[in-house]
Amino acid sequence: MTISDTEFKRQLYTEYLGDCGVMLVDLLKDKSNDIYQWHETRELEEKIIAYADAIHIGGELAKQVTLEIIEFGDEEELLGALVCLTSFFYDQKLLDIVIEKFKVESDEDRLSIFVLALKFAANANLSEKLLPLTQHKNSFLRTATAEILGYRGDADPRRIWPLFHDDDDSVKIAAMVAVMRLGFKEAIPAMEQAVLLNKDTFNEHCILPLLMLGSKKALQFVQLAMRSPEFIKPQYPIYLAFAGNQQDYTLFTHALKFEGMLPPVVEALGIYGNVQAMEFLLKQLNTDDDELKLETAKSLNMISGANLKETAIIVEQEEPDLDVDDIIGQADANKDKEPGDSREVEVQRHCTDFQIWSNWWQNNKGRFDPNQRYRFGKPYTFFLVLEEIAKPDTAYADRQRAYYELVIRSGEYIAFEPDWFVDKQIEALKKWQNWWNQNKLGLNNPWLFDGV
Repeated sequence: MTISDTEFKRQLYTEYLGDCGVMLVDLLKDKSNDIYQWHETRELEEKIIAYADAIHIGGELAKQVTLEIIEFGDEEELLGALVCLTSFFYDQKLLDIVIEKFKVESDEDRLSIFVLALKFAANANLSEKLLPLTQHKNSFLRTATAEILGYRGDADPRRIWPLFHDDDDSVKIAAMVAVMRLGFKEAIPAMEQAVLLNKDTFNEHCILPLLMLGSKKALQFVQLAMRSPEFIKPQYPIYLAFAGNQQDYTLFTHALKFEGMLPPVVEALGIYGNVQAMEFLLKQLNTDDDELKLETAKSLNMISGANLKETAIIVEQEEPDLDVDDIIGQADANKDKEPGDSREVEVQRHCTDFQIWSNWWQNNKGRFDPNQRYRFGKPYTFFLVLEEIAKPDTAYADRQRAYYELVIRSGEYIAFEPDWFVDKQIEALKKWQNWWNQNKLGLNNPWLFDGV
C-alpha cells in the first residue's frame, strides 16, 4: 500500500527524532564510560545537530510532528523532540510551549527526560525562562529546575538561593549544589550553619559544595572528622586532599586506624601529592587486592610521573545497551538486562609490581623535595591541574575530580562540566587558561586554599 508524501515525511521526522534521542543517550554513555577521548565525541555531537537541523528545515509539518511527539512519543522520541524544540527552532513560542509542558507533566520518568533535554539545550534564553519555576508548588519541579540551572551555569544564583530555605530537603540540597556550580560565595554562612550543624538533613556529600565555594569551616570540619571513627566518611580523605595543607599528612595516616579507610586514603594521597606518602604507597603494592594495587599504582604515578606500565590480560564484560531510563536514573532496579559477552583482552595499565616501583623510587627520590607537592613528577601548579582536564586521554572521572580540585585550590570559579558538548568545554577551558595567564605569578603556593 502506498502512502502519501505527507505521511511519508511524518514517519521520516518521527524516525529522525527518535534517532536524535538515541544518539544523545549514546553520547552521554560514551563520555562517562571513556569510550573515546573526550574531544572525539564532537563527531557524534555534530551528527545530533545535523539530525535536529533536518527537522528544522522540515518546516511546519516537522514542527507539528515534533509537538505531537511531546504529547504522545516514546522516551527516545520525546528526548529528540525536546532537544530540537529548545535548541534548533529559534522560536520563543515553541520554547514557551516546552516549559508549559514541563510544568504540567505528572509522570516523573517523562519529567526526567525534560530535565536531561533542558540541561543540554543550546538556548541563551532558557535559564531566564526557567527561573520562575523555582517558585512552583511541585517540589519535584523545584528540585529539577535547580538542577538544570546549576548544570547550565548561566543563571543568576541569587534567584535560585531562596530554594535553600525550602521546606523540602531535596529542594534544599539541589539549591545548594546549584549555587555551588554557579560560584555563589554569599551562600557560605547559611550553608555552613545548616550543613555543619544539621546532619539529619545534609549528608557528607554536602561538604563538597562548601569546599567548592571556599568554606574554611568546612575544611576544619573535615580535619576534625578525620580523627574520629564516629564522624569520618570515605569521601573525607579526598576532600582533605583537595583543600588540606602540608601539616595534614598525619591525618591521612591517622584515618587508617578506622575500618574501610585504606582505599580512599590511597586514592587521596595521590591527589595530595606529597612524597612523604611514597613509602607507604609502595607497601600497598604487596597486597593481594588487585583493585587496591591498581589504585595505589595510579596514586604513585600522580605523584611521581614515572609512567611505569605493564601489560595485563583482563576479562572484559560488554555493557548491556543503555536506554533513556539508565541515563536519567529512573531504571527499575529489578529490570532484567541481557548481560553482554565476556572476552579476554590485553591492556596497558599502570605498573603494579612492587619491585619495579621500589627500584624506580630508590633511583629517583633524591630529586623530590619532601616539602613540595607534586603532580605527575612536576612541582604542583594550577596549570598542571588544568592540563590534566584538557588532555585528550584523561578519564571522565579524573577530569571531574581535577575540576573540583582546581576550583577549591584556586578560589576562582569558571563553570565547567566534563559531559558538556565539546565546543562548550573548550570555551570554558580557554577562560581558565586566560585566568592562569593573568594570575600565575601570584599563585606559587602549592598548598593554597584561599577560603573564607
